[in-house]
Amino acid sequence: MRYIHRLLLNKLKKGFRNNRIIIIIGSRQVGKTTLMNMYKNDIPKNRRCFYFNLEDVTNLAICQSIDNLKSYLRDNGIDIKKDKIFLIIDEFHYIKNATKLFKAIYDLHPQIKILASGSSSVEIQKHLKESLAGRKKVYNLYPLRFEEFIRFRNEDEYRRYVKVGFKNSSSALIEMYNKDYLKDYLLFGGYPKVSLLHSKTEKIEELQDIYNSYIQKDIKSLIKNENISAYNNLLKILSSQIGNLLNINELSNTLKVSRRQIVKYLDVLEQTFIIRLLNPFCSNKRTEISKMPKLYLWDSGIANFSLGNFGQMDYRPNLGSYAENFIFCEMIKYKPIQYQIYFWRTKLGSEIDFILKGDDELIPVEVKWQKFSRPTLPKNFVHFFKTHKNVRKAVVVNRSLCHKITWEDKDIYFVPAVLFGKCVTKLTE
Repeated sequence: MRYIHRLLLNKLKKGFRNNRIIIIIGSRQVGKTTLMNMYKNDIPKNRRCFYFNLEDVTNLAICQSIDNLKSYLRDNGIDIKKDKIFLIIDEFHYIKNATKLFKAIYDLHPQIKILASGSSSVEIQKHLKESLAGRKKVYNLYPLRFEEFIRFRNEDEYRRYVKVGFKNSSSALIEMYNKDYLKDYLLFGGYPKVSLLHSKTEKIEELQDIYNSYIQKDIKSLIKNENISAYNNLLKILSSQIGNLLNINELSNTLKVSRRQIVKYLDVLEQTFIIRLLNPFCSNKRTEISKMPKLYLWDSGIANFSLGNFGQMDYRPNLGSYAENFIFCEMIKYKPIQYQIYFWRTKLGSEIDFILKGDDELIPVEVKWQKFSRPTLPKNFVHFFKTHKNVRKAVVVNRSLCHKITWEDKDIYFVPAVLFGKCVTKLTE
């Protein structure tokens, strides 16, 4: 089988050099199993590799205890005390006490390497307790980054894309990426299988399968004996509110369920990689307000399926919100770990979509889904600059303009949305 490279693969290779249990978490169908199979090619030939899919009851029984695992390996000619082994454990959260198993292997059999995956951080957090501190490294695998999406669609175009930079792009090239790639990405999202399909019908059918098997089945199992009707309606409401402030009391009144239930549903949806809530930035509580978070979805294809709307993106009244959602997801996927993301809003009505905070620096990022004929400094930037001194650069994400201006002592970058992922790493260097 031909595998298409994922950027996380490079990090996995580095992680094992530090002698850690490597754990990949992410939603179903996001490519965890494929990624682990790709890593098999880098396992040294002197290591015997064993793969366990714990959705298979036989595999699950083998991994339920260290004794069961030893017995299985012994039956396969392995001396667990001497032989170098590599274990790949898919959906490990099905193990009753994964922490106990992993700790025993790590502490007693250091020659054994483990690569594991799980789909729900709710379940994972139950297993990965403090006893694995210093023994594990956890990586998130998200739906495809935009550059990965291009690679899934067209390998030749990907080779050209990676060479395109802030200084060597053209408006015609940017418009091609907008028209041929970004529109499709916003409409059908970044799940790998969906991205490889060509017809609209096939894409929608694949999204239906993901929605029914993961969101409607697996996630519902985490809210047992709750109001399933309210849960289903909540998903539709959230899908229509991308990029908006999330009013929990309003959701409670609309769905006629308690605030506690809404909070629980939101937590489950966030921990299972369907939604992501963004908190406000606040350095001055007297002027900067909003206790409510903003809402984003990890995959716009899931949002569109929930709404039952796969019409042209150009006709969407909330196209700007979809672009903002896209930028947020790209920022999460590329930002260094020490950087945090917030949004900014004041009592006087000034607001900025995103604030990247890290290394004693603030980087405002504003999304303007429009064509700029010339660079224009947003007024809300001026307000933010005057009240926050640790700002050296800022970004205006737009449809097609690549440009840089200097305002006082600050660099303002105008970056097309399709190049933003490339920009994040350089901004935070």
